[in-house]
Amino acid sequence: MDVANIEVEAPPSRVWDLVTDIAGYHRFSPENTGGHWTGGEPVTVGATFTGGNRHGMIRWTTHCTVVDVLPGQRFSFQSDEPKARWTYEVQPTETGTRITETREIYGTPAWYVRLIQRSRLIGSDRDALMQQGMHDTLTAMKRYLENRA
Repeated sequence: MDVANIEVEAPPSRVWDLVTDIAGYHRFSPENTGGHWTGGEPVTVGATFTGGNRHGMIRWTTHCTVVDVLPGQRFSFQSDEPKARWTYEVQPTETGTRITETREIYGTPAWYVRLIQRSRLIGSDRDALMQQGMHDTLTAMKRYLENRA
């Protein structure tokens, strides 16, 4: 499991709104190009969405299902193709909020995902790239949250 976290000087409610805004996630992630809800009530267990991604010239779509929501505290979804579960936890601190992002592989990725990963078209060390991307995403969120009026 990969884990990254950061503390931000912003209230938990603002952080929650940010980590559950799948359409705007591209503003922070080095690979995500945005997403949109495709079924169910957004930000509830069972809701579905697609997410766009890119790495260099390679672009792909993932199909995701929300699997855990504790309003204002935890948002978790599974991405079908890579069999990855992403979770965002929002915890109040004395000066703001701690954001924790985790990525856990819960199964064997689809055959075509494994093929692309082995080709190195989306990075030679995908796990290291994902860990760095999580750090970069949280750093970009912090910058946005702390510089927003």
